[in-house]
Amino acid sequence: MRLILFSTGTLNSCFLPVWINWMKANRADVALRVVLSPQATNFVSAHSIHALSGAPVAIDSWDDPVLTAESFAPHTWLAGHDVILVYPASLNTLSRIASVDASTPMLNALQCTAARVVLVPNLPPGADRAPAVLALLETLRERPGTVLIDPVPQPSASVAETALVAPPIWDVFPVIDAAPARRAA
Repeated sequence: MRLILFSTGTLNSCFLPVWINWMKANRADVALRVVLSPQATNFVSAHSIHALSGAPVAIDSWDDPVLTAESFAPHTWLAGHDVILVYPASLNTLSRIASVDASTPMLNALQCTAARVVLVPNLPPGADRAPAVLALLETLRERPGTVLIDPVPQPSASVAETALVAPPIWDVFPVIDAAPARRAA
C-alpha cells in the first residue's frame, strides 16, 4: 500500500515517531511518505520523522524543496498513492477540507485525489458539544471516497476536561484495510 501520512497541528502529532516505528515493525506492506503541516512542526520535527521513516519529509508548502524535488509541481510527489491518511486531523484542517480549500499542496491533493482519503480527527475539548463541529463531521462522513474514523475520548492535556482525540495508529489500520478502494492499484 502506498500511503501519504499528512499530520496537522495538534499535540498528538508528537506521537508520530511512535506511530512510524509501529508501522515499520508491523506494516512492511506500507510505502510511506510523510507531509507535515507547518503547524505540526510545533509538535514534531521533520528531521526526526525523516530519520525514523527513512524518507525525506515534506512541509505542506508550495515551495517545499522535498515536494518540488521530483518536479516543479508538488502534484508529482503527491500523486500515485493508494491512501492519504490525515492523522491527526485538526479541526482547522477538517473545516478547510470540507470547504474545498485547495490553498496548500496537501489540501489541493485531498480535493483532487483518486486515492482513498482517511480522516482521523483530533478535536479540542468541547468540540463534541458544538453543533457546527458535529455538522462538519457529518458532512465529512458523507463525502464520497472519504472515511472518517471516530476520535476517542481522552483526558485533555490543556484543561480538566475530556477531548476527542485520534486513536492510536494500530486502531486506524484495520479501518484503512477494510475501506473499499477508490481506484485500481
